[in-house]
Amino acid sequence: MAAPFMIALRGYDMGQVDAVLRQADDALASGSATLRAAARSALQSVEFRERFRGYARIEVDRAIEERLQQLA
Repeated sequence: MAAPFMIALRGYDMGQVDAVLRQADDALASGSATLRAAARSALQSVEFRERFRGYARIEVDRAIEERLQQLA
């Protein structure tokens, strides 16, 4: 499950962030090399939409980097 992030006036789309982090967390929990590779690819290529009242970008960016290190 995605960690709670601060809400920013202009932040990343919450649904999109939750979905990609959920994919990464599920892959980490599964232990499957294939799922881990797919999640790593998704994290590396994602371009989040910005929304009025979205997740704080710096916090999400930090969470993405942490997941990438865990998936390596």
